[in-house]
Amino acid sequence: MFLENKKIALAVTGSIAAFKAAEIVSLMIKEGAQVQVLMTREATEFITPLTLRTLSRRPVVCDLWDKNSPWKPEHIDVAEWADLFLVAPATAHIIACFANGLAPEVVSCAYLATRAPVVVAPAMNEKMFEHPATRENIEKLRCRGNIIVEPASGMLACGVAGKGRLAEPAEIVERVADVLRNSEK
Repeated sequence: MFLENKKIALAVTGSIAAFKAAEIVSLMIKEGAQVQVLMTREATEFITPLTLRTLSRRPVVCDLWDKNSPWKPEHIDVAEWADLFLVAPATAHIIACFANGLAPEVVSCAYLATRAPVVVAPAMNEKMFEHPATRENIEKLRCRGNIIVEPASGMLACGVAGKGRLAEPAEIVERVADVLRNSEK
């Protein structure tokens, strides 16, 4: 794998698929990457920062207003540090924020500040994923050079089958490695 000594910012947003972030972190660490996790407040309802801190071996950034952070805003520090910015899972809300330049929390602020390649792995209900607004927002991200890891089809958390499941963690990590490999050519 092409992740040895690569610095990956992993942004986790408020989807039931957030639990898969633990496997994504584990796979990247196993391949020698350094992983800095950022989480939206909603993501912390699905998986704890402690879990991701333990797996990544780094403090997790969850708040723009952390009084214990160093002098430099953490979202700027992570954005400048990262070789690649990965968002998995990416909700319809965060995709809309990215597409429209909104930055109400730490993940979208870091996204706007990074100049690293960005990989976005959506996860949501099929109807949300297929909604014209979501489709337009994803297309905006593609046009800006963001790499989209298409969601899988299958049984969704809401109890219906359709396209919207987060891609498998191994597929996401392989895509990250491909993007990093191609960015060095």
